[in-house]
Amino acid sequence: MTIDKKIKLLASTEDDLDIISHLCQDAILSKEEFFFDKEKKLFVATLSRYCWEKESTKSNNKDKVYYRVVCGLQIKNVKVINYKNYNSNMTFLNLLAITHRENKIFLSFSKSIEIILKCKKISVLIEDIDIPWPTKFKPNHIV
Repeated sequence: MTIDKKIKLLASTEDDLDIISHLCQDAILSKEEFFFDKEKKLFVATLSRYCWEKESTKSNNKDKVYYRVVCGLQIKNVKVINYKNYNSNMTFLNLLAITHRENKIFLSFSKSIEIILKCKKISVLIEDIDIPWPTKFKPNHIV
């Protein structure tokens, strides 16, 4: 992936947010890599995003190359931030979905952890801020 193919998307509707949620599924977030600026009503985070949109086409699974990229996340118009099950001892959080309902944006992580952002209007931006690096590991969801 070259610099000109970096992802930069803005969501202003629930359909837009679904696309961003899909692209950010299985992103890894350190508890120290997000910040809420109450005065500016802005939530920002740095994620290690799994590149679902770019997978190797090699036929042998063990030789497949996958990618991750550092990605910035901004959510504007945030009035209040709440946490659910956040007292976990986990250093890193695995983002499963970003959803919107009842004037709130939910960042849902594994272990039932949630960051809940109260905001009437959807304004979410993701932007790749580095070039992807290869990894042998693809997220695995055990059902």
